[in-house]
Amino acid sequence: MREASETVWKSHAPQGYECPFCDLASGEFRFAGNLCEPGDLIYSDDLVLAFIASHGFDPEPGHVLVTPRAHYELLYELPDDVAARIMVVTRDMAVAIKKAWSPDGVTTRQHNEPAGSQHVWHYHQHILPRWTDDGLYFTPKRPIVPPAVRARKAAELRAVL
Repeated sequence: MREASETVWKSHAPQGYECPFCDLASGEFRFAGNLCEPGDLIYSDDLVLAFIASHGFDPEPGHVLVTPRAHYELLYELPDDVAARIMVVTRDMAVAIKKAWSPDGVTTRQHNEPAGSQHVWHYHQHILPRWTDDGLYFTPKRPIVPPAVRARKAAELRAVL
């Protein structure tokens, strides 16, 4: 659709933010508060990194993050080539998780802005191994959205694309 966002999005990073993922990408590990370690790295190319996250989710302590090598805070900002590469590497990491750890399934997720539960101000995609009844999410199914409401919502989005 576009090469990069035409809109400048507000950054939520605090003043003087030391980005842990940029630090990992540089290989310099200059920031004392960075929990990333060289041994976390799984994959790296000119556009993206894939690595084991420093924080885990029960019952499996290991999950993977895929992040752009360059600093983009939000999904909204990603150039098409970076976004495409993130998706391919996300798929490859999901397959690797399935083969290495034999989970019952895999979940991917990504967060934007504080209201979207983002807490590291560098885009990152989570790939999590899942087991039946692991309790990671419990959101009851919502009622079916009526077709007229869905059509209106689709039209609203088409209008701004």
